[in-house]
Amino acid sequence: MSLIGNLSDVAFGDVLRLFAASGKTGLLTASATGRQTLIRIQHGAVVHATAGRLQGDDAILDLFGWKEGQLAFVPEEKVIEPNVTLGVDVLILEGVRTGESFHRMNELIPHERVMFQTAQGPDADKRFLLGAAEWGVLRLVDSVRDVRDVLDESRQTRPDVLRILFELTEAGLLEPVDAQKTLRAQPQGRFGKEAAELDDRLEAEWRLMERFAAGVLRVEVRNLARKGRRLAVLFRAGLGREVNLPRPTFAELGLREGEDVFVRPVA
Repeated sequence: MSLIGNLSDVAFGDVLRLFAASGKTGLLTASATGRQTLIRIQHGAVVHATAGRLQGDDAILDLFGWKEGQLAFVPEEKVIEPNVTLGVDVLILEGVRTGESFHRMNELIPHERVMFQTAQGPDADKRFLLGAAEWGVLRLVDSVRDVRDVLDESRQTRPDVLRILFELTEAGLLEPVDAQKTLRAQPQGRFGKEAAELDDRLEAEWRLMERFAAGVLRVEVRNLARKGRRLAVLFRAGLGREVNLPRPTFAELGLREGEDVFVRPVA
């Protein structure tokens, strides 16, 4: 493996131009704390890229927004199904034009479980035009729906919804909230109440959100397949990352003891 340099010192577009000019074939890796992008190059052309949930062109464009990251290259002949559709010159043009904002958007929304709430609004001297598409997303933001819910209900494309959420946040109209928690599900005892039991520190955290300042009375518990059940909630000390669920709910959601579930306040 040969080290090429760091993205803090080397422009990623220049790296792509170098490989295109030299006609090299192999694996280019960009690594930074908590993230990695793998790029397959064949005879100087970028043919395949992956970076977690980002694939193809998106994985490449995101790299143009990295402020740092170690680049390394391994010569390697490997046949792989292409997922990059743009040529090197177009990738560089688009990366320079949109890469930085695209990367900021991906950092703001790393997955579809992110939730948003309305923020204070833009500064007095700033204006933001709300069209029909923007309003269609903004009206769904309620500190309860996550990005996946907004996607399902807005009937807009995923790229458009993510872009609108990002632009509304940058404009000061929205802000992300860490409302949805990943907890370990445990069944209650034989005489458990028909309510979810959660650590009281979660209530204190949720009450910092404007919508739940008066307290949380109900939560929704979802399994990994997003099948959900809304329940009354009781808070008590010492539960940590566990949520105790009534046995009928445990069975309805098809859970196993200790399995991760998503829990969010709903009322």
